[in-house]
Amino acid sequence: MRKSVFFKFALIIIPIVLIFEMAEVYFSYRTIYNETLETSKKTVVNIAKEAADEFMYYNPNDSKDRENCSKEFDDLCKTHGVTYIFAIEPDLDTRDEKYIAIGFGENASERAKKTRYPGVIVKGTLSDDEIKVYNGVKQHAVIHEVNEFDDTLICYYPVSNYYDYSNDSFVTFDKPMLIGAEISLKTISKNTAQKLSRTGAIQILFSSLTLALVFFVLYFRISGPVRKISTRMKNFVSDRDKEFEKLPVKGRDELAEMSNSFNIMAEEIDNYIESIDNYTKEKHRNEAELDIARTIQNGLIKPPQYCDDAVSINAYMQAAKNVGGDLYEYQILKDGRVYFVIADVSGKGIIASLFMSRAITLLHQYALMEYSPAKMLYTFNNTLAEQNPKGLFITAFAAIYDPGAGTLTYSNAGHNRPYIISDNELIMLDGAAGVAAGVFSDNEYTQETVKLKPDDVIFLYTDGVNEAESNSGEMFGTDRLENELKKHIGKISDNICDDVLESVKEFTEGAVQNDDITVLALRVKPKAESKKVTFDADTKNLVLLKDMIMNEQGIPEETKALLRLIAEEIFVNICYYAYDNGEGDITVELKVNSDGATIIFTDTGKPFDPTVDVVKIEEYDHENSIGGLGRFLAFEMADESSYAYEDNKNKLTITKYFNSNQNYGGAL
Repeated sequence: MRKSVFFKFALIIIPIVLIFEMAEVYFSYRTIYNETLETSKKTVVNIAKEAADEFMYYNPNDSKDRENCSKEFDDLCKTHGVTYIFAIEPDLDTRDEKYIAIGFGENASERAKKTRYPGVIVKGTLSDDEIKVYNGVKQHAVIHEVNEFDDTLICYYPVSNYYDYSNDSFVTFDKPMLIGAEISLKTISKNTAQKLSRTGAIQILFSSLTLALVFFVLYFRISGPVRKISTRMKNFVSDRDKEFEKLPVKGRDELAEMSNSFNIMAEEIDNYIESIDNYTKEKHRNEAELDIARTIQNGLIKPPQYCDDAVSINAYMQAAKNVGGDLYEYQILKDGRVYFVIADVSGKGIIASLFMSRAITLLHQYALMEYSPAKMLYTFNNTLAEQNPKGLFITAFAAIYDPGAGTLTYSNAGHNRPYIISDNELIMLDGAAGVAAGVFSDNEYTQETVKLKPDDVIFLYTDGVNEAESNSGEMFGTDRLENELKKHIGKISDNICDDVLESVKEFTEGAVQNDDITVLALRVKPKAESKKVTFDADTKNLVLLKDMIMNEQGIPEETKALLRLIAEEIFVNICYYAYDNGEGDITVELKVNSDGATIIFTDTGKPFDPTVDVVKIEEYDHENSIGGLGRFLAFEMADESSYAYEDNKNKLTITKYFNSNQNYGGAL
């Protein structure tokens, strides 16, 4: 059944409106919830302080005073809508908490009323924040705690003395007390829902009225006239032999102009319809052929970037026409060796692209068969020469890098000679030269082997680089190419391809690209030394983690200091938050090479990605915010960071490069 424009528009706009409404409700909820949460934090701090002021007028050593204080706390709970207010006597040695007085609000748990009463001792529940308040490190502490009774927000406030009515003076406790005021997050959510329901109802009503008005205008002012135009145009197309009936032109709006334009078009279209049909058929046929060739070519070319522990590869290919005859290919063989090749087919367009597709398939097959570069080019040449009716030829450079031996074995079939960019010189690989492939069979190809050092780069290119022309007709040339490559001597870089292409772009200054441009750079990566240690998830092991980093000889001293700060922050976060029962382990792996150092943290705790929702320093509330700043500093000091959850394990990878000039804004 045919669907009108109005119906299609409705199918589009209604989901959009619904999504917008849901997003608006969600963000409204988050805004109201956060506002309510911040208000609750301030409220619970004020209540805790008020309760502390009241507690000072009760003698905690007197049972009658403890009972009266509990009643006072009951009244405060009901007045302010909090769940619990309590006074505890902490024991720092055992982390036990002894309840001196406690008051219950309306939402208090029945179990809490039975198990939390003056005199009861709760084992091992004293938190680090309570200890800081007890020792005077913090004036007060607001923490989020999930306990056996509820999901709550608690403020702890210290009390150091009480008023002795018999002596009309304040008496200092032997040990300070802590006052806690606790509010249930369910209460916060309930208050948020009440506020949201009022706001949401208004939003939905307004959106519904707006949507209804839009549909009314569209249906009567646009959809109706458009249907008339559509019907008349359909009749014109289907009844070409009949004289068409002109559309009435009413008014001066866009629809009237559309009707008038259709009338003019219909009067003239018969004069051109035959030539247009012929031209369209030819054009579509050519475009279809180009699309097929382009699809084949793009499907065979490898991704432009690859990196593993042995090599990093960067490549770039840009055809002069819609499709071209250049190619590059690389393959990691099953024994770890790296095969790579670059080639240039004579000619351009569809035929060259199809010839290239056949060539890259053959080269890939011979690489998997573990042919040597010379045997690969020999077999490749014979196969192409057997069936080459158009007489095309192809230049190719094929090589295999062996990471274990550190050697590069190569052979050349008439291609531009590649370069090795080493630590102190630029070396042209001008050996093992042979003729182009595809024309004559049984051409012999030789191969040579050279030794490579860590951070050496092999740079390959096609003649679209050195033969690139400026607007005046001058060629880029190999001298300019070598000068650009020499800039990278003694440097560790994966940006050589980008720099060469940028230099070519500046030279040509927008001139028409007459040939395909392809470049490939393979950098030999230094072998990374690895050290792996598994620790118990306990902050006491920070000293062992520090020694592991500071004793590593391959890391500069200034980088060691930064790595230690990063590692300590990540380690502490895992200790505190990964395991609910506090028991687990953390595996730390340290990898070092000439580029830099990488630390990998692995734990089996609950899934958590620390790289998301990292606090922004400009938005950080130093007075009221709780935590979050440590992660910001850790990731700010790191050069790279990534997280993955695999095999039920959290895996966080942090990298620091030795040549990084990152500015930390005084964070250290």
